[in-house]
Amino acid sequence: MTMSHGRRRLTALTASAALTGALLAVPIAAAAPASAADGITITPNPAYAGEAFEGWGTSLVWFANATGGYPEDLREELYQAVFGEDGLDLNIARYNIGGGNASDVQDYLRPGGAVDGWWAPNPAGDAGTYGGVSTTYADRNALLAAWNADDPASYDWDADETQRWWVERLAADDQITHWETFANSAPYFMTESGYVSGGFNASSEQLKPAAQAQFATYLVNVTEHLEDEYGIDIDTIDPFNEPNTNYWGTTLSNGKPVGGRQEGMHVGPARQVQLIDAVRAELDDPATTTDAGLAAMDETNPGTFATNWAGYPAATRDKVDRMNVHTYGTSGRLTVRDLAKQADTDLWMSEIEGNWVSGNNPLSIENGLGIASRIQDDLRELEPKAWVLWQPVEDLYNMEPQAENSNWGSIFIDLDCAPYQEADGTVWKSVRRVAAAGGDSTKVAECGVSINSKFNTIRNFTKYLHEGDHLIAVDSTSSTAAVRGDGTGATIVHSNTAASERQVTIDLSNFGDIAEGATVTPVTTTQANSLADPTSNALVEGAAVAIDREARTATLTVPAKSVTTFVIDGVSGVAADAPALRDGHRYQFVGAQSGKALSSGTTGAATTIRDLATDAAASAPQAWTVHEVAAGDREATRRVVLEASDGRVLGATSAGTDLRTVGVDAAAGDPATRWIVNTTDGRTYSLVNEQLGLALDVNGQSTANGATVGVYGSNGGANQAWDPRDLAPLAGQTVAARTLAGVVPVLSETIVPRYAWGAGVPVAVAWQLPDEDAWTATGRVEVPGTATDVFGQAIAVTALVDVGGLTASDPVSITVAAGSSLAAVQAAAPATVPARVGASENAFDVPVTWDWTGVADAAFGEVGVVRVPGAASADGASLAATLSVLVTEGTLRNFNPDAGTTASASSTESGYPVDRTRNGVLGDKGWSNWVASNKPAQSTLTYQYAAAHQVQRVAVQFYRDGTTSWAQTMQVQVRGTDGAWVPAPGWETFEPVVSPADGSAPTVVAEFAPVTATGVRVIMNAYANTHLIVSEVEVSEAVAAPASVADLAVLRLDGETIDGFDAATLDYEVDVDGGRLPTVDAIAVDRAATVRVTQPTTANGGVATVVVTSADGTSRAEYSVTIRRHAVIDGLALADRPRVGTPSTAVGTLDPADGEIAYQWLSNGEPIEGATDATYTPVTSDAGKLLSARVTVSADGVEPATAETPAQRILAANSAKP
Repeated sequence: MTMSHGRRRLTALTASAALTGALLAVPIAAAAPASAADGITITPNPAYAGEAFEGWGTSLVWFANATGGYPEDLREELYQAVFGEDGLDLNIARYNIGGGNASDVQDYLRPGGAVDGWWAPNPAGDAGTYGGVSTTYADRNALLAAWNADDPASYDWDADETQRWWVERLAADDQITHWETFANSAPYFMTESGYVSGGFNASSEQLKPAAQAQFATYLVNVTEHLEDEYGIDIDTIDPFNEPNTNYWGTTLSNGKPVGGRQEGMHVGPARQVQLIDAVRAELDDPATTTDAGLAAMDETNPGTFATNWAGYPAATRDKVDRMNVHTYGTSGRLTVRDLAKQADTDLWMSEIEGNWVSGNNPLSIENGLGIASRIQDDLRELEPKAWVLWQPVEDLYNMEPQAENSNWGSIFIDLDCAPYQEADGTVWKSVRRVAAAGGDSTKVAECGVSINSKFNTIRNFTKYLHEGDHLIAVDSTSSTAAVRGDGTGATIVHSNTAASERQVTIDLSNFGDIAEGATVTPVTTTQANSLADPTSNALVEGAAVAIDREARTATLTVPAKSVTTFVIDGVSGVAADAPALRDGHRYQFVGAQSGKALSSGTTGAATTIRDLATDAAASAPQAWTVHEVAAGDREATRRVVLEASDGRVLGATSAGTDLRTVGVDAAAGDPATRWIVNTTDGRTYSLVNEQLGLALDVNGQSTANGATVGVYGSNGGANQAWDPRDLAPLAGQTVAARTLAGVVPVLSETIVPRYAWGAGVPVAVAWQLPDEDAWTATGRVEVPGTATDVFGQAIAVTALVDVGGLTASDPVSITVAAGSSLAAVQAAAPATVPARVGASENAFDVPVTWDWTGVADAAFGEVGVVRVPGAASADGASLAATLSVLVTEGTLRNFNPDAGTTASASSTESGYPVDRTRNGVLGDKGWSNWVASNKPAQSTLTYQYAAAHQVQRVAVQFYRDGTTSWAQTMQVQVRGTDGAWVPAPGWETFEPVVSPADGSAPTVVAEFAPVTATGVRVIMNAYANTHLIVSEVEVSEAVAAPASVADLAVLRLDGETIDGFDAATLDYEVDVDGGRLPTVDAIAVDRAATVRVTQPTTANGGVATVVVTSADGTSRAEYSVTIRRHAVIDGLALADRPRVGTPSTAVGTLDPADGEIAYQWLSNGEPIEGATDATYTPVTSDAGKLLSARVTVSADGVEPATAETPAQRILAANSAKP
């Protein structure tokens, strides 16, 4: 195939004349990638990045206390499992400063629980210590009076030898980058009950008021001793552990304590304030040597933390250097996040452990998936700088069926190992196991270290998310994302809790740069093959997958029931259009729930939601200018001032929002007019008033036009989420138009402005039409125009007018399920097809008639492709058209996440709204109805649809949260088109929910013949006094599966189909005249397939590649088109009759015009020596000879061309012209 292209005229004296050419065509846009039926797209957003992450950690506490005296090889194995490079590799350690019971109290705490106090023991009441006061229980009050926290003699610096072994070992390795000391309880003599396990009333104050200052000094002095003894620097001291709870109580039997089984003390908010003040005073004392700060208050859950914090005066809050919270309850994480940002104070998630199956089961991956989900939820909602385990090492004996029969911890060893003398020497075995064996140690296995699935999945985080990285927003609740501290890449940790493999597409479009050769490498953990080889399927590294730089995506498949770390190399920066609030930009904030815009008011409520504006008057109140406020100590916390169009700024009081007439600078200095910017998905944002710590909230979750927007505590509801639409119009806006040659086009009177987020409201446009003669020739004419959008912004727009008749139509396709009828296919067939003028990138829909002759129902009975010819009507002529009907197997599609679905629940725990059950994420904690008391006996989840669906499957995936948090019985109901609710077929009565044998949460599937339904609801009866948690509710209808066809339907060069094109032929060679490389366009048989075209360039040897990936992702075809360019010389001649003494030149048209030109002048057909310039001046001896010029044009990647001018006889210098 030879194609001719525009050329350039070679003028006299130079070869650099201007080239006038047509606007190059843009390749035909490819269809968006189609996700597999069970696929997911994960989109991280580096525009929202957190503080530098400080890492992963653990408390030392019981396990360190119990094992620090074990044999060297045993404790070293344990050490490596917790802190080693091949273990959890933790870098944060929290040292427990023990309280210690009285010297005469027999130990009743759990193994490892009796952590030594640091006070000097004096059980006999020796006169030289404490003036003869003993350290017995009876003398506790006298001891408090005698004990002097400032006196070194009051301390036993040899105490807690076993926990200190771990400190020494960690210090030697320089493994820990952040140390913290904390206390579960004050020493026994400082407590009201006289026991470190809590008061006799677990809700009563346990720390004696008279002991507060002594306890504060005790904590600081022990901290200083550890720093001096081991050469470590301790970051913080936390004097509390879950203080405002009823967990810590002591039970007596016959006057002797028998429980609780661990140290703890109740300290209410008021007493917490006093103790914080005391510790702060001690730390600020000039004599204090530690630089440790103060952390508080390690509360059991975010809700109780917030209660405590609310009881702190501002002066006390200012004394807290870090906020520590546990997540044994998860409601209120967003609140604590807001409190930390409001206080401009660092936040740690400082303790968690848990159990995700019923009964001890170290092999089950459900435990590993459970802890992974907890990590992901904590990091997303709290945005902490560190994530810390209670203790990864648990007492093996206690976890097994003979005791608690649970799955706390990830590493296991008996915490009561002791030496026994046997035939082969000293062996270490569990005292309890030996006792159970009747005292015969030979019947008991030696103490050893074992792990469970949590050990494996936790390492997917700890080994790949490092200190110094920054957590970033991501739109998948089953994923955690971060960018590396050095800016060279990113990491995503993704959990697939489904029982089937999942296709994961990672959308990296929010990154600023994707380097050549950028890759994603999966590292996957699944359930081990056996307990004998517990890490057999852990951290299995897969092959690196190249990132498609054009699509900015990478697609991988992860196994069922897996945790996968995606190591992303070669991405950096932030894309200009990544969702964010940018300084100085104007935004329209559109409510995620209502679809309406946040609007300022002049009367009534200061802020409301209003229908999206369609004119200038309505638009003004919906435009807000963002002004960024300087960062505080938390550099990543973004705070802004929101300025309305009239110059007022948005503020808030406890009564609601208001608009204030103050300058932006003044507003930036007032927390009442500063708004903290948050997101949990990287797409929508919440705005939290810094003064109040409350979020912009549509009152009552209303979607009504004019509903008031006030402030309320962050709860993750869609009524608090806002899509920030940047109002800056996109540059280079164009509209497509066409006309026939000789006909002045009638251009549209309006255009639709385009923004980064999509299309705006149509507005009038004024065109500057050229003279009529511009339309006489076929080709492209560009017409400039101007418009003003409804927000008052001028927009430059260009009409790209194709002049000429439509020359070809594009092939089209539909996908149907096997067994579809001809009538159904005909109804689905498009009534129009796109048509084009030559090689134009613009397509225009024209009507089409399909020829169904010879096509019957049977044609669609099997999987395959049925091609239907057609005729498109265009400009009074007919164009050939092709419809490909892709026949695939039917599949079920979950439509519950679709737009237009309205979800509601009979009751809801704050932070876990019902919309979370239709986010497409299996295995996250979706909806919950937890309340502290009076838990509902029955709850209903309702889903209503804008249009009827043929429902035939409803799947309810429950979520385990430490208990049977699923229904005991349930019923599925559907709503017909008449609005009546009836039981789904087969669900006429409530059916029992079967609990899985492995203790995991059940998934209940209701399948039935298709039912026309406009709604579905699930009615659940709970276990007695037990809350319900649902991860996901899938409601499915039958659809055609994506096709596996990866063939091209057409392959074009500059709008012309390549001669001999056949979908089965993958490689083509094409000869073209001239230096310009033609534009390659390709359209797949299946328009849902992905088509990626790499245009030919000189650098790639003129080879275009077209990669087609089928809609289901299973098939791939790669086509190549090699372009062989040939230089062209036309019309080469001498400019004038040559004459002695007058320079001669050659003229002609050369292509490529910018190529290298070589000259050789000839006399009588023979080269003239040295005559290789662009001109030649004949000398006297040349008179009468024949002169000609040989011209060669060449360029990189272009075959050269050579031509000679016709020879002309040279005239003498004074000869008259002939």
